[in-house]
Amino acid sequence: MKVICNRGALLEALNVVGNVVAARTTKPILQCLKLTAKDGSLTVAGTDLEVAIRYSDSQVQIEQEGETLIRADKLRDICRESVDDTLNIEVSGDSASIKGHDSHFKIFTQNAGEFPTIPDFSGEPQFQVQAGQFKQLIGQTLFATAKEGSRFAYNAVQIVAKAKRLTMVSTDSRRLALARGNLIAGDKLEKDGARSLVPGKAMGLMEKLLNDPEEPVSFQLSDNQIIFRTSNATLTSNLVEGQFPPYDDVIPKDPDKKMTASTLDFLSAVRRASLLTTEESKGVRLAFSKKGLVLSSRSPESGEATVNFACRYEGEDVEVGFNPAFLVEGLKVMTTEEVTLEMTAANRPCLLKSGADFQYVVMPVNLQ
Repeated sequence: MKVICNRGALLEALNVVGNVVAARTTKPILQCLKLTAKDGSLTVAGTDLEVAIRYSDSQVQIEQEGETLIRADKLRDICRESVDDTLNIEVSGDSASIKGHDSHFKIFTQNAGEFPTIPDFSGEPQFQVQAGQFKQLIGQTLFATAKEGSRFAYNAVQIVAKAKRLTMVSTDSRRLALARGNLIAGDKLEKDGARSLVPGKAMGLMEKLLNDPEEPVSFQLSDNQIIFRTSNATLTSNLVEGQFPPYDDVIPKDPDKKMTASTLDFLSAVRRASLLTTEESKGVRLAFSKKGLVLSSRSPESGEATVNFACRYEGEDVEVGFNPAFLVEGLKVMTTEEVTLEMTAANRPCLLKSGADFQYVVMPVNLQ
């Protein structure tokens, strides 16, 4: 294999694929990237056996096709520290020679045939969504997944593609985020649609691949894997086994209390009211009345905070406590100028809505 690479484009590929390379592993081969020079492009691939990324770099001049395995960290370090516009990579035997204008590195390689097989995207996609839309949906759901725990469905985002709509849902048992968008193609879907549980890690990596908001993202689903494809990258992920909670049962029905307000103003009010909270006393009290909303917090260590907030409120007066971090995270991903908050009782979940396509359920907390 012999190629001349644009250093900037190569570094971008290494940074993207390097996200799935394990820093510590009992299998040294998983610390490597597979480089394949073929058909006018250099493909960089990496995997941790759960998630795999294949990234195509077309800003190369291929003088000799071939493939090799090379340590990800060493190649990335060389590429990052180089001051050259282009780098020459030539593989011979069990080593790769990397040359710049005034530098020369020799890195030992491994047999490319020993690298784990990464499924390719073959045939027609089952459905497609615009990258900008998909990135928004990831942002509106990924934050509400559980970061740890043994209930693996809570560490994942459920994707449902049906009737030209894409629905994504996540929960960590204390809050639930649901976002919907439109498909741009779904002719290959079965009548009942397609449903899968995608690990949060895979969704976070996919979000980083979505740079062009106008390009289509293609999906292929099997019983235990999902494959995403963009114009220059393919991400494959194992699916999470198990059942996602029946989220329709969690969303409050027939609320009799409703607040409507500016999204940014409400976000600011919650942030200010939470400034004096601590880990031990991190709740904010929301007191709703016809006069508006009063947000307050109190902690023995820091003091007290009160914020008077003008809003439109319908229903009986009520006081309810929330973890302010949960409210802030939900409000930050809303795309509409106004938000509505709906409730039935102080000890029941509240529902925040941003337009017709984003719903966010938050459980209240007890305040002393």
